[in-house]
Amino acid sequence: MPRAPEVHISSLVIQHSPDRTDAVREAAVSVAGLDWCAAENGKAVVTLVTASAAEVVDRIALLNAIPGVHTTTMVYHHYEPADAIDAA
Repeated sequence: MPRAPEVHISSLVIQHSPDRTDAVREAAVSVAGLDWCAAENGKAVVTLVTASAAEVVDRIALLNAIPGVHTTTMVYHHYEPADAIDAA
């Protein structure tokens, strides 16, 4: 039996070189499902919406590959069936 579609909502902190904030932001916002929320002193807070936990891991790998990024850390993760969100 196939699994019902899920929605995964995550918040991440991207630690990066402070002098690369603009370049990191430009590259990060091209990542599917990512919303850049704030950045200060070499740390950025972003939210990420994906269809699976594997996609979260893949997106973190993409972010870590951006020049100037030191590390990306997941701060929060929530998921539930997509139809539960559509019903709300």
